[in-house]
Amino acid sequence: MAFFRSMAAVSGLTFVSRVLGYVRDVLIGSTFGDSGISDVFFQAFRLPNLFRSLFAEGALNSAFVPIFGHLHHKQGKAKALAFARLVFTVLMLILLVLVFVFEMNMGGVMSILAPGFKENPEKFQMAIHFGHIVFPYILFIALSALCAGVLNSLNHFSAAASAPILLNLFCIASLVLFSCNGLEAGKALSWAVTLAGAAQLLWVLWACARKGMVIKLVPIKITEELKTLLRRIGPGIAGAGVYQINLLVSTGVASYVPMAVSYLAFADRINQFPLSITGIAIGTVLLPLLTRHMASNKHEEAVYVQNRVLQFSFVLTLPATIALIVLSLPIVTVLFQHGRFTSIMSIEVGKVLSIYAICLPANVMVKIFNANFFARGNTRTPMIVASISIISNLVFTLILFPFFSYYGIATAAVLSSFVNAGTLGYLLKKKRYFTPDKGLKMKFPRILGAAALMGGGLYYGLSWLNPLWAESILKDVSFLALFIGAGVLSYLGLLLLFKGASVEEFREVMKRTSEDISMKERDL
Repeated sequence: MAFFRSMAAVSGLTFVSRVLGYVRDVLIGSTFGDSGISDVFFQAFRLPNLFRSLFAEGALNSAFVPIFGHLHHKQGKAKALAFARLVFTVLMLILLVLVFVFEMNMGGVMSILAPGFKENPEKFQMAIHFGHIVFPYILFIALSALCAGVLNSLNHFSAAASAPILLNLFCIASLVLFSCNGLEAGKALSWAVTLAGAAQLLWVLWACARKGMVIKLVPIKITEELKTLLRRIGPGIAGAGVYQINLLVSTGVASYVPMAVSYLAFADRINQFPLSITGIAIGTVLLPLLTRHMASNKHEEAVYVQNRVLQFSFVLTLPATIALIVLSLPIVTVLFQHGRFTSIMSIEVGKVLSIYAICLPANVMVKIFNANFFARGNTRTPMIVASISIISNLVFTLILFPFFSYYGIATAAVLSSFVNAGTLGYLLKKKRYFTPDKGLKMKFPRILGAAALMGGGLYYGLSWLNPLWAESILKDVSFLALFIGAGVLSYLGLLLLFKGASVEEFREVMKRTSEDISMKERDL
């Protein structure tokens, strides 16, 4: 029960954050419309957001959590705390240098990130200005990620999971206060990002202190644990941040087409919603659990838990994928078509969303498969696989973009995601780190069948009721809620009918994991 309770806490708080993120993006769309300012902001924010993904959801936690957890389990709280303080100090020093270098060379950075903007000098200068404002966000958010890693290792997930809510609240406030002036709203939004980063750092530092882990600066000393961390974090960066790196490549190419960066960003926001409440939540809780199983030589338990978690992820992601494809245009229309966000923008974002949605299961599998490697201290293999995925994304993008514009960019991202997930899964099976068991092999086609039938019902229902689609936004919301509710109920019914999942098997994994986590919590 403890594993799923922890995952539910992370998912619930992430859900709140994503809802607020949606409100933020609605305000961005309605405030800036097709003026191009949203293009500039999204591209300026892409770079610190890349580093946020690497540190907050990837390489740092993947390398830090196993070492910190091992020290805490084997040598006690004092040793683990000393290690956390040392890493905090070294990380701050590295980040200060990084921020200084990028701030001094922002023009060159933007030339690489958004080469298409150079065709419009005013737009390019705006991107440089916004970049100067938002880039220091990485200093605060990366240090916050380290503190989040400490909290997650101690099985305290709520404070870290709630920190991103602050970012969205700051951004929403800035857009509300400066909505009358597009350029000023863009500047205010950029400042809100950096100020929110500082607030997030203070929040998690306070949470650590409440748990008896006071994180502060200390004299730098090169220890064996620090050497191990530095060896692991380097290759882990590419492995953990492949999705954002692929987006960086995609939006760089998209900068040549007006509004393409915004279309990709809005579609990605919707697609990230189910990914965040499933993949990120599962990965956050699964890594510490697998690490403890590995440390205790419980390899069979680790394989069993991973099979059930993978099965659970398919139960959630397969119907979400099909529903996003079928209902892409109604979803975008209801969520974003307000203010200066036009119907043409809705159609374009909807088309991109229907493509992006296909990669949802693959991205969740990557989170789960990476956790297996990271729990073993192996960050090199995910790095190599991620490099292959990034190269494939670039190749697919260059091939498809000339023919299909930004639709080709979205398709390339989907293909590279499956290259990443497929290669990781193959290597795990080859190394005998993970083997799909009989239950997973038997249940997957049943889950897929239930999701496909649900999607067929939604498609024909939408075609039949499309002429009745109301002009009033209130009635549009009602229709969309009706479809989603019908889809959920029909899917659950079909899932039970096909026996694609049962309460008993998840009770079994709860039973197997709760004792381990409860024993760990009593030790803290």
